[in-house]
Amino acid sequence: MVVEKSFSVNGYQLAAKEWHAGAKYPVLALHGWLDNAASFDVLAPLMSSCHLVALDMPGHGLSDHKSLQSSYNLWDDLLDVLAIADQLGWDKFILLGHSRGALMSVLLAGAMPERLSQLVLLDAVWPQAVEPSQAPRQLAKYLRDNRSVHKKRLPRYASIDAAVAARCRGFLPMTDSSARLIVERGIKQQQGEFHWTNDPRLSNASAFKMTDEHNDAFMAAITVPALLIMAEQGLAGHSEQREKLKQYSNIEQQVFAGGHHFHMDEPAADIAKKILAFISA
Repeated sequence: MVVEKSFSVNGYQLAAKEWHAGAKYPVLALHGWLDNAASFDVLAPLMSSCHLVALDMPGHGLSDHKSLQSSYNLWDDLLDVLAIADQLGWDKFILLGHSRGALMSVLLAGAMPERLSQLVLLDAVWPQAVEPSQAPRQLAKYLRDNRSVHKKRLPRYASIDAAVAARCRGFLPMTDSSARLIVERGIKQQQGEFHWTNDPRLSNASAFKMTDEHNDAFMAAITVPALLIMAEQGLAGHSEQREKLKQYSNIEQQVFAGGHHFHMDEPAADIAKKILAFISA
């Protein structure tokens, strides 16, 4: 049974979905960019030994948008993750992160390993690195994007089906069934049209990006048991990524068939079994 939750943290309300309250293993689940807590609707029911709380991260789904003075850099949301774990009474917990949520999870695992018992990453490991020489250009893009965000208008659709079709055709294609879960939680009707609830600023450039050296340092700092599950047609499963990952013997790795949202599709049952075996080992 799934229960809707709400947390008041750092000046705003964050929505969440909770499964298996009181189960043995505490798990915080972090979704990907422009997704929401429904990203775990397929996987969570299969993990009955886990007290799993999946968040709508700020600016996503049913959660509040951040104030105009705030930003959506990866590290900014980590204070919210820790605050929610505190409210749940979890001194130590398992982080389950997909895509952007996996990138955030690596940062937290490297910086504060004392708060985690285990780490599970779904089809993402580190953010795309930039050379230090690109930092001025990156900051300039961030400043321009934020100064002009008031001009940004999110797409609007005549029906939920049209929004689902658009999401299926996105940068990371999805099946109709998985896209529909994300869309139904992340869209609202206004004046006869459907539009996203996501904060338009989520598409703005980050102020800074990590270098290869930053990524390596965080990966090397992971001391808790860690599992990376990659999708064959996803972000982390291509040969170049897999070759680089060989140097990180501290992270168990496995590849499953499917695309970036494979945890919402047919491989979900096998992925759940793998995660449960890893957690209980």
